[in-house]
Amino acid sequence: MTEMIFEILQKPFVQMLLFLCLTILSVLIIKPKNCDKTWNIAGIVFIGFILVNSLLICTVSNNWTYYFSSILFSLLYLIIISIIIPALIKLLKIEGSGESAMIFITIIYHPVCLLMMLFLKWTYFKLF
Repeated sequence: MTEMIFEILQKPFVQMLLFLCLTILSVLIIKPKNCDKTWNIAGIVFIGFILVNSLLICTVSNNWTYYFSSILFSLLYLIIISIIIPALIKLLKIEGSGESAMIFITIIYHPVCLLMMLFLKWTYFKLF
């Protein structure tokens, strides 16, 4: 049972869905007072997605499929969250301009993190 759950969690699509739910729950639980804090919460959860996704690349057998699907789902995450966060801002009547924060510039670090983990994985298997 544990192996099956871990195998499911290794899929970037499932990770994206989990972190989308976590983003929504975080905003609903924290109840930020302004739009900037709402976008910052979404950005911090996105950074968590990047870190988890990058760490799990060490556990997969097909590195490049995982790499490219991770980048695809990372972009899809940003597109979906750019729809959900403004809707939550309106629904919760959060004050502010409603514009997205620059924290999502961290998307540029996702491929770097994935490649760094691939390099560490390759190095580990070459040495041991």
